[in-house]
Amino acid sequence: MINEKHLIIAIDDSELILTQLQLLISNQTPCTFKGFNSGLSALESQELHQASLILLDINMPQMDGVEILRKFAELSIQAPIALLSGEKGLFIKNTAALAELHGLTIISSLEKPLSATKLKELYSQLLSQNTSTKSQHALQNYSKDEIYEGLLREEFCAYFQPKVASPSGAIIGAEVLARWHHNTDGTVPPSQFIATMEEHNLIHLLSYSLLKQTLSLLSYNRDILKALQFSINLSVKELEDIKLPEKLESICEEYCTPTSQITLELTESHLLENIKRALDVLLRLKLKGFKLSIDDFGTGYSSIKQLNELPFDELKIDRCFVDGCSTQPNKRVIIASTCEMAHQLGLEVVAEGVEEVEDLVVVQSYEVESVQGYYYYPPCTPSEFLQTVSESALQKSHSSK
Repeated sequence: MINEKHLIIAIDDSELILTQLQLLISNQTPCTFKGFNSGLSALESQELHQASLILLDINMPQMDGVEILRKFAELSIQAPIALLSGEKGLFIKNTAALAELHGLTIISSLEKPLSATKLKELYSQLLSQNTSTKSQHALQNYSKDEIYEGLLREEFCAYFQPKVASPSGAIIGAEVLARWHHNTDGTVPPSQFIATMEEHNLIHLLSYSLLKQTLSLLSYNRDILKALQFSINLSVKELEDIKLPEKLESICEEYCTPTSQITLELTESHLLENIKRALDVLLRLKLKGFKLSIDDFGTGYSSIKQLNELPFDELKIDRCFVDGCSTQPNKRVIIASTCEMAHQLGLEVVAEGVEEVEDLVVVQSYEVESVQGYYYYPPCTPSEFLQTVSESALQKSHSSK
């Protein structure tokens, strides 16, 4: 919790702005304030490392805000930063993106002048940021051995997030997501184990386990699930295994399920270093009947060149472009151009992360084939998924009468 001992630092070349900020902060928050009229003077101060929040003007003479952000990264500044600027919103957003690439924490991007109302909102964000940071510090870092033991004990479970047709809303499939049911820590999200699995070459064991769990659910509930398509995530690292197509096909044969009912989503956590081997594996996966999807398009190592060279059937627009697209023109431009390109290449398009009806209307206007997101359904357990599919089918049956 922020109290009177916490420090807010502002860096702005205008003494008038610094005076206004000091008055606002003293009147609206229980924090102390320190202002610097140049980046150099701030960087020379030890108080920079004691700050709970840094307000940074981007457009300053001598040393501008972009250079100061680079210096902050070199000094490993941990305090959250709010960017202030008289520039247009897009410029602030681009600067914020650069700061995050530096590993800095951007809590807000604000156009000048900073009003009392905006300061109150910023203060609320800062409180929320502190709570979130404490929660993140409480997260467990799991070792390779712990994760491997969890795999052996079959603690990694498949969850299912329904995918719906646009615009009907009918369930047409699901993405399979991993959750670790840890024996002492409860349900652990993928953010806490995927990177370690990839680093230590355990990720394929997770993929095989999720595929088997999915096919087992299918085999026991074919009357309910026979028409649905299931998507399993693959890491790029798994494409290094030249025998991957045969291994996945063998698992499908074991559960008497056609490979055409499985879509393999290629995640972009690593660069495709060996394009020749990757193309070999992907082409043979296609020959064996699997469908291929490129996940989180535009956020990792994907490119138009890869779309042209690799045999994808589907493209998924990442949630970072979908969320808020109804109010952010730049996101709409990206979605529109991505959909147009994908459709011209013969790819189906999935919009991920749809949470608000306004964003749903936008992506539907660009004729995406399907949608995922909390607006329709969150990820759920196998039993919850079966119930959701059954209820959806029953509603569809009633509405058609």
